[in-house]
Amino acid sequence: MNSRIVSQVGAFTLLVIILLLAGWIRTLGLAGIPEGHFTENDAYLYYWQANIISEQGKLPSRDMHRWLPVGRDLEQTLNLYSYITAYTHKLITPFFPDVTLYQLHVLVPVICFLIGLGVLCLFLYSVFGFEIAAPVGILLAVLPSCLERSTVGCSDRDTWCWLLGVLAITTYLWKEQLHRRHIRSSLAGMSGFFMFLGGLSWEGFGVFMFVILSVELWRFLPSETEANIAEYLVWVLMFVPWLYLFSPAYRQGGGFTTHLVAFVLVPPLVVLTLRYIRYFLTTHAKTYAWIRHYVSGRAIALVLTATSLLLGLVYVLIQVPTFADSTVPFSNNHLMQSVTELTAPKDIFWRFRYGAVCWVGSIGLIGGCMVLWRKQGVVLSVAFCMLTFSTFYREYLYTLLSSIVCDYLFYFGITFVPIGAGNSGLTKRAFKTRTPIYRDCCVAIYLVSSYQRGKTL
Repeated sequence: MNSRIVSQVGAFTLLVIILLLAGWIRTLGLAGIPEGHFTENDAYLYYWQANIISEQGKLPSRDMHRWLPVGRDLEQTLNLYSYITAYTHKLITPFFPDVTLYQLHVLVPVICFLIGLGVLCLFLYSVFGFEIAAPVGILLAVLPSCLERSTVGCSDRDTWCWLLGVLAITTYLWKEQLHRRHIRSSLAGMSGFFMFLGGLSWEGFGVFMFVILSVELWRFLPSETEANIAEYLVWVLMFVPWLYLFSPAYRQGGGFTTHLVAFVLVPPLVVLTLRYIRYFLTTHAKTYAWIRHYVSGRAIALVLTATSLLLGLVYVLIQVPTFADSTVPFSNNHLMQSVTELTAPKDIFWRFRYGAVCWVGSIGLIGGCMVLWRKQGVVLSVAFCMLTFSTFYREYLYTLLSSIVCDYLFYFGITFVPIGAGNSGLTKRAFKTRTPIYRDCCVAIYLVSSYQRGKTL
């Protein structure tokens, strides 16, 4: 007992040291930032919006400083970050009267990142132990890709969205470690609430939602009956209807928010519908006895999932021509095409921001599929190979093949990753050993999605 306490105290102390190291690195440049300045362009926008909110209580319906003479419709943007910083400053002013709104904006990136890192490390430690939590914490503390967007002065909404994403995912996965139904439902509700805040903060917050949906589908496909469907319903009800009611961007989106409903609100409703359809088909014995006699619950899950994915693919193919103008408005004009952020990254970009982590992590995913599922993992391994080479080594594939072939390899990789994962999840081997594979899959999906989040910022 004493050795266990000593071990936990030691692990907690080391995790605190990792957080202190991360905070120290991110505050080194504080003295070099001139008063009133930031280190990132969008930070001025959010600071300006926070000032307006602090003075007037809310933002105007249109921003007449841009896109004249019409101005930009602020109801189509997601501005929760500016509201949070403005009202946080009002709350702390009685306790810290010398702290200005500008100073708060300068420090918010570091504060949000450290809280998110601490929550993630505690979750990994509780589930996998210190040998997993420590390397993840150290990598996130020192990688240039994480430093770039979480240092003092980079007062964009990135770290705020990172914090909400970590809270949403960890609270949802944490409930899987517990048995009391009311606690599990409460954690599902908390996760849904963080999803609601994230949906009001960033148009791309759905990337964190797809982590949870991937976990649910991973459990849905190999199972014969539904379990804990009420918890998932609580999670959905905590953010889907409220996002639609609270934000006009979800009701009549345009520009960045054109496909917001399709990619944020529809997928969780689709998964909920699939689960309830199978629930009725497998529980109403009198009406659907013939279905239960000839078709298993896993087969029903497979057919429903394949059908929904096919319909989703059809929607994407139909909407492909609109993506160029909706994901990056005005991307077809000469000015936007000259912006370096929109060009394909070269090999030096990956090496500078991630070192060998992206390459080693990809090898781990590719090799892990073969180790866990043997022959059934071949499709998933090949899909990961195509995705890896068409992402990290696109510069060389452009020379050896062509940009068109490279793009097709990327599309094939994106398409066959879920197909290969579903094929592996439906195998008898994966079904019998679902718990450890499920946990490994959660970590893999989470790290990949976090990496993609850092890559796109």
